[in-house]
Amino acid sequence: MATVNPWKRFIGLLPGGSRVVGEVLSIDPATGSSVVELRNGVQITALGVGVEPGLRAFITAGQITGPAPNLPQYDIEV
Repeated sequence: MATVNPWKRFIGLLPGGSRVVGEVLSIDPATGSSVVELRNGVQITALGVGVEPGLRAFITAGQITGPAPNLPQYDIEV
């Protein structure tokens, strides 16, 4: 049964998972995965080989979803 709660209906429209940006260090076509370095220096293995090494990529739920623009990053402490 569908809910009538408007908040729960709104949350259901939002995409799940978090999206991060990282630089692709290497790709492995045999396994279909890439090694990506995140902005904080952590290296992860993500599924997908659609972005060339040296370029930035969007990663959602451990999967490369596409290329990301190369924009400057600023860290601000509050």
